[in-house]
Amino acid sequence: MTRPEFTLTVATSADGLISPTIDTPTHVWASEEEQALFFRDVESADWAIMGRHTHEAADKPERRRIVFSSSVSGWQRPTQLWLDPAGLDVTDLVDRVANVRPLRRGLILGGTRVHDWFLASGAIHKVNLTVEPVCFGSGLPVFTGQQASDPVEIFVSRGFELTEEATLNEKGTRYYELIAPAHDQEGR
Repeated sequence: MTRPEFTLTVATSADGLISPTIDTPTHVWASEEEQALFFRDVESADWAIMGRHTHEAADKPERRRIVFSSSVSGWQRPTQLWLDPAGLDVTDLVDRVANVRPLRRGLILGGTRVHDWFLASGAIHKVNLTVEPVCFGSGLPVFTGQQASDPVEIFVSRGFELTEEATLNEKGTRYYELIAPAHDQEGR
């Protein structure tokens, strides 16, 4: 079996937060350019993986989703599997959705605990990071216990390598692509 590739697509504030509150969806504060990149990534993925709050903030019944939840499990719709990730690994995700659509390209959408799970699993291959020119001051971090507030440093400090950067608009929205540490990609 070829191991799937997972892309973490994340928008942050300039101070490295993914949302000011647990129930504020990204589209409320992100630019049109960020949303266009987000939908590009959604369309190219076989499955999107997210937490319950992320799912509920933008419920799309027609989308293929794996929703991490500690309280709900099983197929909630023909294309939406809810799972408690405790004790699971990437192979379990692949196996559980194989009969609906093979998981070759997964898209990690958040929130923090979902990011943490994939980071701990060494399963993030690529990061598509958009940094909006807003500061929240407080809110949800990309990863639990992150020390850096610079969005790029959050990933570089974990061994990710910056491969591309661009300015998306006149307001100063920035886009970065980073790849996983080389040791995480061995055998994939």
